[in-house]
Amino acid sequence: MAGTQLYAWDDTNKEWVKVKTDDEGRLYTVAVIDELDDIGDVNVPAPADGEGLVWDDATNKWIAAEVGVTAHKDTHDPQDGSDPLDTAIAVKVGEANAIGTSHSLARADHVHEKHHAKYTDVAAVAAAKTVKLDDFTAPDDNTDLDAAAAKHGLMPKLDKVKLDTVDANADVTGSNPPQAHKLTHQNDGTDEISVAGLSGQLADDQHIVDAEAVSAMGAKADDNPLHHDRAVEWGATEHTAIGNDAPHHAKYTNAEAVAAVKADAGLPVLSITFIIDGGGSAITTGEKGHLEIPFACTIGKVTMLADQSGSIVVDIWKDTYANFPPTVADTITAAAKPTITTAQKSADADLTGWTTAIAVGNILAFNVDSCTDIERVTISLVVTKT
Repeated sequence: MAGTQLYAWDDTNKEWVKVKTDDEGRLYTVAVIDELDDIGDVNVPAPADGEGLVWDDATNKWIAAEVGVTAHKDTHDPQDGSDPLDTAIAVKVGEANAIGTSHSLARADHVHEKHHAKYTDVAAVAAAKTVKLDDFTAPDDNTDLDAAAAKHGLMPKLDKVKLDTVDANADVTGSNPPQAHKLTHQNDGTDEISVAGLSGQLADDQHIVDAEAVSAMGAKADDNPLHHDRAVEWGATEHTAIGNDAPHHAKYTNAEAVAAVKADAGLPVLSITFIIDGGGSAITTGEKGHLEIPFACTIGKVTMLADQSGSIVVDIWKDTYANFPPTVADTITAAAKPTITTAQKSADADLTGWTTAIAVGNILAFNVDSCTDIERVTISLVVTKT
C-alpha cells in the first residue's frame, strides 16, 4: 500500500482530506480537499448554479451537467413509446356535458359510440309525412285556428256544409272582403273593365275626342251659338262699339275648333317646383340640387315664396344629361336672377335676358348666391309645354 493515495474524513474540519502511506505503511495527510475537483475522478473545475454530478463514460470521470428532465415525450407515446401513457376506450355519448373522473387520457383519433343510427334523407321524409295535425295538441278554435293571427297560415275553422255550396275559386274568408285584385281589372288584366260598358261619368277629366269637339261646335251656319257668326244674335245694346248686327268674331272651322279644345284639355301650362330648406337655419350659399325635366317647355314666369321676410338670390343653371352636372357657365337667368329683397315673396314674368327654352331631358340646377334670414324658399317656374 506504500504510496497509495486515499481519502479520509476530517471530523474536526468537516471535510475529506487526501492521505497516503509511506514505504513502511504509515498514513500521512497529503492535502485538505477544499473542492470536489480535488477528488481524482471528479472533473468539475467551474460548476454553475443548478448543475450536478453526472458520470461521463467517455472521460471515466464525474462531470458537471445541468440537472433536469430532458425532452422525452416520445417515450410516453401510448402507441409505441418506451413509457406509454394509459389510455381508455371512449365512453358513449351522454345526455349532458360532463368533465369525467377517469385517470386515463383519450387519443386524438378516438371515436365515440353513436347515440343511435342517423336518419337517412328518405327515412326522415317518410317519418315526417306520417305526422298529421291531429297528432298535435288540440288547438283552441278562437285563437290557434284564427287565420287573422298569422300564426301558421291555417284558414279559420269552417263548417263542411258551408264549403259544399262554395263555387270554385270563390273567396272563402267569411265576412272578409276579397283580396286586392285591381290589376285584374286594368288594361290587359285578366278581368279588364271596358270604359265603354260603364254608365255615368268618370271621376277624372278625360280628353275630348275629335268627334265630340266638332259636335260641340255644331255644323257650319247652323243655329249653334258657339259659332259666333250669326249676325241676328247681336244687338245694339250688347255690341254698340262694333256696330249693330256685326258678328262677335269669325267662326271656327272644324279643324280650329278641335285644335282649341284639345289644347285646353291637354293642360299645357305646368309648374316646375324646387324647395330649398335650411333645416331650421338661414339657407347657406351653394348648389342645392337638380331636377330632370322630362318634357319640352318654355318658361313664362318665376315665383319665389319664403317662410319669413328676408333676402335671397338664386341662380338657375341648365345643361343636357350628357354634360351633367350643370355649372355657372350654364346659367339661364342672365342678370335677372330670381330675387327676394327684404320681403317674403317675389314674382317675375318679364324674365329679361333669360334662356327660357327647355328641351326634353334637360337638367336644372339651383344655386343660392346669397341669403339673409330666410330658412326655406319655394321656387316655382310656370312653363308651357311645347
